Amino acid sequence: MAAPSPAPDSWLKRIGWLVLIWTASVLALGLVALAFRLIMNLAGLTV
Repeated sequence: MAAPSPAPDSWLKRIGWLVLIWTASVLALGLVALAFRLIMNLAGLTV
């Protein structure tokens, strides 16, 4: 017996969560990079 196919609404939810998690991870990575840059700047390691 084949499993019923998920409703289109379920696919939209999955894609929405994927985009939300991806966006949050990119923003978090950007904040970490910004923090490292600030620390390096304060330590005099950047020009």
